[in-house]
Amino acid sequence: MCGGLLGAARRLVDADTGEVVPYVPYAFSGRHTQVDKARVEAITVSTAFTPSQKFLVLWWIGVSPEGLEPLRATGADIAKRVGMSADAVGKINRKLAKHRILIVRGRIGNYNFYRISPYISFHGTGAEQREAVKTCNPPDIPGFDDNTPARWEAQ
Repeated sequence: MCGGLLGAARRLVDADTGEVVPYVPYAFSGRHTQVDKARVEAITVSTAFTPSQKFLVLWWIGVSPEGLEPLRATGADIAKRVGMSADAVGKINRKLAKHRILIVRGRIGNYNFYRISPYISFHGTGAEQREAVKTCNPPDIPGFDDNTPARWEAQ
């Protein structure tokens, strides 16, 4: 069990051992995001998605920019980053968008710019996420039980 702070130097001391615990002002390295674990679990266990599709969902969670901004990268750019063909990435992105797991947030020519749905993952404040989910419909995840105890965005 970790103890309290000792002295003005802000040293954390383990209450049981008396050892100094390294102080870390913020435990995450770099940017982080809020993730709906129930929806991500539903995607990862669903037989409606291939392993490659599930992998890209997790990739999109990690790379989607703050707020509702899209990732400004082409399918070819993404393909290089994830080790897939551009055709495979395009097919997967379209399927994930069909299920509203990815949302379209921009377009150049015939290419859509995507980001992960704010129902699944969001980088921003809770208030910003509440506003973001108002702009899109919830994802259609086969096997996700909409009757799970109500979340703040439901009803």
